[in-house]
Amino acid sequence: MAVLSITMRRPAGGFIYDLTQPKLFIDGIDHQLPSWGQYAFEVPTGPHKVEVYVPYVFPRKAGKAAVEVVIPEQGVAMEYMAPSITFAKGSLGPAGQQKSAGFRAIWAVNAVVIAFVVIVLAVRLFS
Repeated sequence: MAVLSITMRRPAGGFIYDLTQPKLFIDGIDHQLPSWGQYAFEVPTGPHKVEVYVPYVFPRKAGKAAVEVVIPEQGVAMEYMAPSITFAKGSLGPAGQQKSAGFRAIWAVNAVVIAFVVIVLAVRLFS
């Protein structure tokens, strides 16, 4: 047996994810997770399929990610990062290397909205 350590993360500002918890499947078996955070599972050494998603309204399975991993005797540390946009894929792989898909797009939209509000306020103020 070996240990599969997996950290479940959500993007900064992704407070909506606090309303639900990620779903983790190892070789098709559902492992109930109470919340986001770090978990460890004893698994046999060898190949395994790890799948994660976040239950959501639409899409039903937000941030789906899956990976085939070979677990050696010393174990493996993995990380799941939920996407910033629910329609994007989640990121699942080596710990410390996962980034949130759609993060830059969200910030770009926020910047455009803020700029628009500033322009509208300036026009009204100086008209």
